[in-house]
Amino acid sequence: MGCAILEQKTGPVVFQSRSMKKPIVSRVPTLTITVTLMPMMGFVMQLGSQKYQVKLIKITLSQRPLCSRKTRKSIKYSKITFYLSAALVLVCGCGLNTYKDLDASKIILEKSKYDEYLINRPNGIHGLKGYTPQDSSKAIVLVHGFYPLDWPTKGFEWTKTLKNMTKIQYPVWWFRYDWNDCPEQNSRLLAFALDSLKDNIEGLELVYVIGHSNGGLIVADLAEKWNSNLNLSAHSIASGLNYYRDRLKSCEVQGKEEYVFGENVDYIQWRTSKDVDGIFKNFDYDPQEVKLKNGNFVLLPKEWNGKRLGHNLSIQIVMEELVKKINLF
Repeated sequence: MGCAILEQKTGPVVFQSRSMKKPIVSRVPTLTITVTLMPMMGFVMQLGSQKYQVKLIKITLSQRPLCSRKTRKSIKYSKITFYLSAALVLVCGCGLNTYKDLDASKIILEKSKYDEYLINRPNGIHGLKGYTPQDSSKAIVLVHGFYPLDWPTKGFEWTKTLKNMTKIQYPVWWFRYDWNDCPEQNSRLLAFALDSLKDNIEGLELVYVIGHSNGGLIVADLAEKWNSNLNLSAHSIASGLNYYRDRLKSCEVQGKEEYVFGENVDYIQWRTSKDVDGIFKNFDYDPQEVKLKNGNFVLLPKEWNGKRLGHNLSIQIVMEELVKKINLF
């Protein structure tokens, strides 16, 4: 996935792939052009039913040689042509599949073959298929985290968990959202989705909402503002609830020191050990540490099943514990 072509009339075509780690340098007789992918800059563009990853490229010109006046005009023309080409050619990925179903049998567990099946779909909630729920008194909603634009396996950390959820007797839903939007926008969207579940699932009494990383921040905001008569069991896993993010500076929800929850909300924060969490270990404080009024937290172990219990693996241990609890009641 991912292709970008920049053209200039006086030099070769420069090809940029998503997997490129180093800049491409194109040398022509009069000019050196350095093209660098900017992995954190870009956006997703949708044309009809197709989505495209649009990435930005940094272009640097150097080693301008001594030459005749005539040649200098040629260099000037070359520079102008190159910049115009860069401005006019969209640097985009090849079309992404947009999935509408969420079938457990289609979830790929092999990372090298994973097709971002969980993420390449419209925003909103998607019901898990491939099994037959036996009891609709409870529902489970799973909320993913934030992904950098160039992250190659978006959603993969949830694949094993979703596969295993077919063993549970209750309906399971996957909440897909735009992580570039403010958390309060996504928590409102999630609240609307839960209202829809309440209206359409007869006998629904309790909904479990489990969010990981940035998804946990959304779940915490949802839980604080919860005013429905539907009982809510809310869970944030490995979430920097006390972490200010520059990208959220214009948002209402940015992370804070204290969270307060209502009576019909059971809120639990599942914290990783900071020094083994690849996201938090280089912070000078633990962004997971907050005050929880009418809520609780669980500190996860540093290892689990012989592996370091890091940021993403925390999903599996928490979900195993929750599935045991949910099936008991």
